[in-house]
Amino acid sequence: MKKPKYPYRIAIVFLILTVPTIGATQLGWYLYDQQTGFDYGMIVGTFSVIYAAWLMYEKNWREEDDD
Repeated sequence: MKKPKYPYRIAIVFLILTVPTIGATQLGWYLYDQQTGFDYGMIVGTFSVIYAAWLMYEKNWREEDDD
């Protein structure tokens, strides 16, 4: 699979780092309580950072295109 252009890669990494984390925090906060929502956000945030780092370093998404 060909990797997307550089601006799209940055946008994808941004979305990976923000949307699941904020969503897990808000759902946990709404369904349970404030502390549980915070805990869910931290857990999901950890996995989001691991996945984003894997994309950036193992898949070389941090390098600009050589067009």
